[in-house]
Amino acid sequence: MARLILTHDGVNLRDYNLDKDEIVLGRKPSNDIQLDDQAISGRHCRFVREPSEYLEDHFDFYVEDLGSTNGTKVNDVKIDRQLLKQGDVVKVGKHSFTYDTGQGGLEQTAIYLPD
Repeated sequence: MARLILTHDGVNLRDYNLDKDEIVLGRKPSNDIQLDDQAISGRHCRFVREPSEYLEDHFDFYVEDLGSTNGTKVNDVKIDRQLLKQGDVVKVGKHSFTYDTGQGGLEQTAIYLPD
């Protein structure tokens, strides 16, 4: 199962399974992932699971900024919406999440995806 690994100042704090079609991150307690960080908006960003366009029975995961004040970054680039790939680092406020597809240990086959 795909997951996000929360790190802060280089320390792994917690894993979050991406087991729903939408997981919202923010400062408010009503979010799926709540972080007490003044640099994070009440509803900061969301992680969206969508069926893969190219592989049956597989999902792609996207991160979308929800109009946050300080923005959402993937690999240090500010984004509005971004497809996540193994090892991508999503930064919100002072926190970083590493994206793990949950498919470690499987033989990797290159898949050509047209632009």
